[in-house]
Amino acid sequence: MNTPMKQLAPGEVFPGAFQEAWAASTAGGGTALTTTAAFAILPDNVSSIELIARNFAGGALVAKFNLCPWLSVLKTTDSLATATDYSDAAASATTADVVLSSLGTAADGDYLFIGSHIPFRGVKVDMTAMNGTASVLTVKYWDGSAWTDITATDGTIAGVATFGQDGNVTWTVPTDWAKAALSAGMTGTAMAIPYRDDALYWTRWEVSVALDATTTAATMIAMNRVTTYAEMIATFSRELRAHKGFGGITAVEALTDGGTANLIVNAFSRLGSAGLDL
Repeated sequence: MNTPMKQLAPGEVFPGAFQEAWAASTAGGGTALTTTAAFAILPDNVSSIELIARNFAGGALVAKFNLCPWLSVLKTTDSLATATDYSDAAASATTADVVLSSLGTAADGDYLFIGSHIPFRGVKVDMTAMNGTASVLTVKYWDGSAWTDITATDGTIAGVATFGQDGNVTWTVPTDWAKAALSAGMTGTAMAIPYRDDALYWTRWEVSVALDATTTAATMIAMNRVTTYAEMIATFSRELRAHKGFGGITAVEALTDGGTANLIVNAFSRLGSAGLDL
């Protein structure tokens, strides 16, 4: 027998059976916010999130937030004849790392291909094992006919070593960035390459000298192209549907307009969410 759909009760945002709940933000009161963006990574299987701004001090009037789009992250050492998919690892601080060990140069066919379903202004990179070899990072984007230098600012460079520290790799979003599949003429991708035929806004990351043999990144989180953030006042609660995965989001980016505050990010799964039993 089919069960009738539950109707919304007054004040209820998402009807239905919620099965699990997590704090995606820092425990005990929420992630600390300043005028520099902080990121709360969402758990897997999330279907909705709740945001609560609190503890405003030092002149803060609002908490500002945006959603970080999911990244498809591929590493190749043979110009995409083969590739390793690190998308899930890049989106989780608790699973395996993104292995950058001994990533070679473009001349060797070594690249990171990083793309999303919407344009993004950069990637927040948190390292597990730092690179110490002098090497320069170049990020290129697909303009519809060729790979073009995106003129990235590399916040991961320590001294002269890219991926030598945690940092943001950022750029001005190109107006001619083309959404395209890897198989659509930009590279000679093999049939088995993940996301081969998915039209995304792709970037191609290249290093000038091979990285250390133990270089790994814990997470690589996209930074939304929008910097006119949504705003929340103190003690205000906002509920949003959310999907963590391809075509969805990975994290919440948040900061204040001045001073400090905290942001609680609660995440919920519903009965029937991916990975959960009905």
